[in-house]
Amino acid sequence: MSELRRKGLWIVVIGLMLVGGTLFATSFWKSETSIKPPLPTVRVGSVTAEVKQSTFCWSNGGEAVCEDHGLPEANDLQLVPVEPGAEIAVEFHAEPANASFHRIIDGELVWSEPVVPDEPGVYLFETGGEWPRGDSRYVFGVEVEE
Repeated sequence: MSELRRKGLWIVVIGLMLVGGTLFATSFWKSETSIKPPLPTVRVGSVTAEVKQSTFCWSNGGEAVCEDHGLPEANDLQLVPVEPGAEIAVEFHAEPANASFHRIIDGELVWSEPVVPDEPGVYLFETGGEWPRGDSRYVFGVEVEE
């Protein structure tokens, strides 16, 4: 086999590997992002809180993904300043079955009304529910300033 043909063969092999790797990476990335549940919008009084995805199991056709997340600490979240006693409104992408709302106190979930306490401090919350495609939990935090 001539040197020119051998170089041409290697170029074809490397080209096929690059194309195959790119297609694999693209399909892997696409399937991962398309299976996550949509984030809700959380309004605390007149402020919109930053919501982070927490534990979920979500399906898309024949694929499903489950992720387990521990409860966050205050420094894991972007806290928004809010007024004492502000009402919390959660808008999901669709109405969930078995919706719940909790405060996170000392690393534990405690059932709560969706209202910010009156006392100054940092407050973490967890909410979520079940939908036909799966279940999902979300977390966010607020700070009541003095």
